[in-house]
Amino acid sequence: MTGLANSQYQWFWWIAPILVVSALGVIAALSGGYVRKVLIPRVKGRRVD
Repeated sequence: MTGLANSQYQWFWWIAPILVVSALGVIAALSGGYVRKVLIPRVKGRRVD
């Protein structure tokens, strides 16, 4: 039984960094939007709907 080094799984090695960077970008965008839309107005004393 061969592991992930099998030639059938080689596609994973070039796409993995792209998937990780994309996931981190989505997390950063969601976090930034939450901070901008919810946390900053709450700190400034405005009502958040």
